[in-house]
Amino acid sequence: MPAIFSLICPTCGASLQADGTTRNILCEHCGNKYLLDQKIEQMNEAEREHLSPTVTYSNKPGQWIKVAGVDVLLHKFSVEKVGKERVFFIEIEYENKTSDPLKYRHDQWIIYDKTGYTYEAVKDFSHPHLYKKEKIYLGMTRVLNPGMRLRGWLAFVLPSESDIECLQFSAGTPLKTLEFRITDQQ
Repeated sequence: MPAIFSLICPTCGASLQADGTTRNILCEHCGNKYLLDQKIEQMNEAEREHLSPTVTYSNKPGQWIKVAGVDVLLHKFSVEKVGKERVFFIEIEYENKTSDPLKYRHDQWIIYDKTGYTYEAVKDFSHPHLYKKEKIYLGMTRVLNPGMRLRGWLAFVLPSESDIECLQFSAGTPLKTLEFRITDQQ
């Protein structure tokens, strides 16, 4: 019989129980799912106490999620028609809780559609009509010193026929990702 391990959810801090032979964890409290680098029984105690999932799957905006040491919050998203363009907007925020400066880039966010195509955020100088007073552009690259926060918007211009599957954020070495499944929320 596999050993059962007590863990702490890396997002909400809830207590979790998981079979040591798995790499997949579900938090019943916040609803996030996690894919780990290795089976729980192969991790040392420190790794089990501070889980750093390879992939975090979420369906719920409005929660701080740590991805490879980066604290990120998806405030909200929407699909809007702007002129003739179909645009997917996201409002995001970062907080640097480390003791070192961190670099954030707009291209860490990607949209995937159900056919496998990807879409990057457009920049304010190429699409100034999308970033108005109420939707301030996040910026291409920003450096946050310890304790600083950054908040802003990104816009993704999508073909009218695209069926969005997920929004993905990636960071760190080795690479870690956060996926928001949004197909049922369009």
